[in-house]
Amino acid sequence: MARLPRQLEGLARMLAYVLCHRPDEVGLVLAEDGSVSLKDLVRALAGEPGWGFVRHRHLLEVAALAAPAPLEIMGDRARGANPGPAQLRRPPGEPPPALLYLAIPPRLHDKVWADGLKAPADRELVLARTPETALKLGRRRDPKPLLVKIQAPAAARAGVALQGYGEELWLATAIPREFLELPPPPPAPAKPAKEARPQPQPGTLPVRLQDLFPQPRPARRKTGEPSWKTGARAARRKKREP
Repeated sequence: MARLPRQLEGLARMLAYVLCHRPDEVGLVLAEDGSVSLKDLVRALAGEPGWGFVRHRHLLEVAALAAPAPLEIMGDRARGANPGPAQLRRPPGEPPPALLYLAIPPRLHDKVWADGLKAPADRELVLARTPETALKLGRRRDPKPLLVKIQAPAAARAGVALQGYGEELWLATAIPREFLELPPPPPAPAKPAKEARPQPQPGTLPVRLQDLFPQPRPARRKTGEPSWKTGARAARRKKREP
């Protein structure tokens, strides 16, 4: 490996370990071709103690300067290059642990409570073996995630496909609601009540102030009058003048 700044030397070793050996330790799942998005890779590394400084440009520098390079970059994705991407998917059908965990953003609480867990298109649910790992992964999306417990053996017996990935993670496309444990969603905030008008008591009549003090009728606006009336009025006024 070519001589790099000390910080990048450590990053090169970390990238080789994560991409070529144990992506599951930082909550990453590689695609079938062994690649992962640069965005997910930076987010995963930055969430690990001591690696909060990592940005996209650091990955580009390591790929360009290190020899041999621990990763290759293809557009917006990266793949382990030396000795090659990790292959951690375990054979389907292995019995899962008693509980698996997933931390969700609170905004999804109502939906998961009603419909269960379902991965977005072309993605998988990444379930953790421990609640600590699940919460660590959940904080990448929301600072206060909600922990969901999955009754994994019961789900597997019901036909839910669960596949182990490395030592820390399990993968699924959907988990029905009946196999989830989570607190009920908080009630929706109540709308402010409108101020009720006082109801008249039996035997009373409602009185309006305008009924007690009638308003004077507005003076009728004068309309135009014939010119001869105007002239006669002016003549009378002139005679009265001294």
